[in-house]
Parts: sequence; C-alpha cells; structure tokens
Amino acid sequence: MLPLRVSPIKCTLAAVMLLVPLPGAGSDLTDEAVNRCLYQMGEFGAAMVQACVDQELSAARALSQYSEEVKEIVARCTRHMQRNGWSTVKACADQDIEAAAALAEYAKEHDALVKRCQTQMGEHGAARVKACADQEIQAREPRKKD
Repeated sequence: MLPLRVSPIKCTLAAVMLLVPLPGAGSDLTDEAVNRCLYQMGEFGAAMVQACVDQELSAARALSQYSEEVKEIVARCTRHMQRNGWSTVKACADQDIEAAAALAEYAKEHDALVKRCQTQMGEHGAARVKACADQEIQAREPRKKD
C-alpha cells in the first residue's frame, strides 16, 4: 500500500474550513472568499488564508452597509473589480466616493474641465476623473523655478 500524502493546500483548506463560520445566508459569499483566498494565499499557510477570508468577509459586510446615495459607485466597482475580491471592490468604492466629493469642489472653480474629464474618463469612475482633472489643473499652473 502506498503511503498517504496530504498536500499542504488540502491541509490549509481543512484548517480554514474549521475556522471560518459558515452563515446560512452568506455561505455563497463565504465559499467564494475561501476559494479565492486559498488560490491567492494557500501557499502561505492557514493563518494567511484565514486573514484573507476575514478581510474579504469584512469588506463585503461593510459594502452592504454603504448608503443608498453611493450604491451606483459600489455597483460599478463590483462589476469591474469583484473578480479580485471584495477588499478590492471596497478600495475602489472608497476611492471613488472620496474622489466624487473632491470633484464636486473642483467643479465650483473648474466646471468645464471636470465635465471634459467626466466625458473622457467617466466610465472608469470618479477616481480616474479626478486624476484627469488633477493633471489638467497642474498643467495649467505656471511652473515654479527652483
């Protein structure tokens, strides 16, 4: 009889499955997080996979609590970033929410510029629009001599 070999990935999976609570309604989300984290972090051991899963589930819970006024931003970030995990979706949403507030201020002084950047970059989110506006505003400023 051949000796039984257990791969480190299988051991990690078993350890994570014991550590991660599997809530009924969120089990698909939990399964998704466990699978993604195993794939991305499995080689680093159970502790790293567990930390990844915890971070993913925490980000997903946080996103579900965002206000109605930013749901469109969350939806866009989910469409474009979810394959990279909920932490990435949350980072995208947080950056776009912050950028949208800054753009509202920019529009007071640079309305045409902001509109032009929204036309060019709008489908990529407010953070990209803000980067466009920042670049345009910086280009307009006279260069300082050292």
